[in-house]
Amino acid sequence: MATAQRFGAATISEEVKARENPAEVESIWGRTSTWGLLLLLIYFALDGVSPFVNEPTATRAVATGSAGGVLMERLSKLLICAACMVFALQRHQSVRRVSMHMKLVTAFPIIALLLYPVSQQPTRTISSAALLLGGVLLVYYVMSRYTVDQVLELFLVLGAVTIVASIVFALALPRYGLDLMGGHETAWKGIFSAKNYLGNLALFFLTVAVSYRPRNPFLRSVRLAQILFCLVAIAFSRAATAYMLTAVYAVYFVIIRTLRCFRKKDYLVAGLALLVVVSAAAAMIGLWPDLLISVMGKDLTLTGRTGIWSAVLDSIAKRPLLGYGYQAFWLGLEGESYRIILAVSWVLAQAQNGFLDVTLEMGTVGLTIVLLVFRFAFRDAVACLLRSRDDTQLRAVEWYLAIVILTLIYNLDESFLFEPKHLGSMFFLLACVGLKMEWLRLRVSTAQQATGRITVPKKYPG
Repeated sequence: MATAQRFGAATISEEVKARENPAEVESIWGRTSTWGLLLLLIYFALDGVSPFVNEPTATRAVATGSAGGVLMERLSKLLICAACMVFALQRHQSVRRVSMHMKLVTAFPIIALLLYPVSQQPTRTISSAALLLGGVLLVYYVMSRYTVDQVLELFLVLGAVTIVASIVFALALPRYGLDLMGGHETAWKGIFSAKNYLGNLALFFLTVAVSYRPRNPFLRSVRLAQILFCLVAIAFSRAATAYMLTAVYAVYFVIIRTLRCFRKKDYLVAGLALLVVVSAAAAMIGLWPDLLISVMGKDLTLTGRTGIWSAVLDSIAKRPLLGYGYQAFWLGLEGESYRIILAVSWVLAQAQNGFLDVTLEMGTVGLTIVLLVFRFAFRDAVACLLRSRDDTQLRAVEWYLAIVILTLIYNLDESFLFEPKHLGSMFFLLACVGLKMEWLRLRVSTAQQATGRITVPKKYPG
């Protein structure tokens, strides 16, 4: 508890100082480190792939493993890992404190490294796990270096750059901006690797724009334009999952705004009412699944996913405990993935389900860690929503919770959980860290109020 109080108290003082000093907020773009961080985040946003490459993800995975590009791929991951470490070392004490509170997230890449002896491709596991560790530490750096509003502003700018560039590529450079190699000639992929990736990140950037509170008229215009651009990108990505999750986010937004009208003691009644609605919706889906599937633009096999999942479960049964190695299962026509490709007659680079991919790579050990990370994220979110009176803290928690919910649903149909180069994975980790920090602040402020040491105002300025 003492450690939590020290961490929470230090973070609270930094937040309050930043809110009281507008110059501190404005100085974010006066730092060289911020621009360097933005460039590094663009690498993660692009999944480490040039926007001038237009071929399916699975084909790239096979080529990397068989066409002599192995050494460069491994070295590039290690170089990006080193760049992440440079940022983390700048605030090594704060990063260390955050890592101590995020033991499960920190442990995941370390365990992935330790399991390299059982990997189907050890060098790929080592380089990928090292990059994941670097990405995790970079998230710790971001969350310890910037306030919530600064984080939102950073990702607002990142989103504006990538989404606008994607629209330009789709309209002016269709050879690269349309998902031609994916068999979707009219679907936009922009500067990203696939249409689904564009739809996913456009939605995450939409949550950023909605949650951000601009500090000047220029950023207000950027925010409004970004909301429009994100909706356009989602619409033209032709990604059914992105359509569905955008609707989920809209419902979530309405529910959260409605709950704000209730007193804290009425949250239980509102929660029970919400549970009834969700249960009714689940019952309708169970009784009429064809309706939901048709709305999503899929067939009863979910565009072949049920066959993939069945074949994947057979592979998991062969190595249920430790899996086939982090990032070392989908090797194209090599190893165990060859059997699945033969079974479904489709070259794959993922299981079309994030939880199955984690189990394939790290067995039940990895899956247990992921499930616990989700559990603690939801616990922290619920505690803050029920007990916090700080509007700024509530706004942050609502954004973090939206990311966690969208990640959970998205990975039932696609896959990016603990991916080393996927910005969606970084968003999720950032949200988990943010929820933990807000929960610690709440514990510290509650304890200090109980002992009469400080009086926390119901609302902070800004």
